[in-house]
Amino acid sequence: MKTPRLSLMDICYIGLGGMLGSLLRSWVGFGFEGDFPVPTMLVNILGACALAVLHATQHRIHAQGRYLYMVGFCGSFTTVSLFSYETLQLAQNGAFLQALLNILVPVICALALTVWIISRLDRREEASQ
Repeated sequence: MKTPRLSLMDICYIGLGGMLGSLLRSWVGFGFEGDFPVPTMLVNILGACALAVLHATQHRIHAQGRYLYMVGFCGSFTTVSLFSYETLQLAQNGAFLQALLNILVPVICALALTVWIISRLDRREEASQ
């Protein structure tokens, strides 16, 4: 797959989306107390759903909008590095079932919701043509 050449404006859109996604990601975790990393799981599932919607409708979005939302926002909103760290922490603390659930629940939910969203939007698109 050929990587597109990015202009300075494209890079600015990615940066703006990244800033907004990371701010929202931080906000989701504020005030949460508990041993299980629910905020990380939630943002990874929501981020996958948002990316699925954007992917299914990308033909309606200008290229710079795709950079803003898909690359910048979704890329910084979802947190695989924090997900990995929290899973390791759970395992190191002996919470093996929670560590396993932290791996399986968001992955299964994100995949299932992505397939469901894209298929629904594709059917809606086909029906409108």
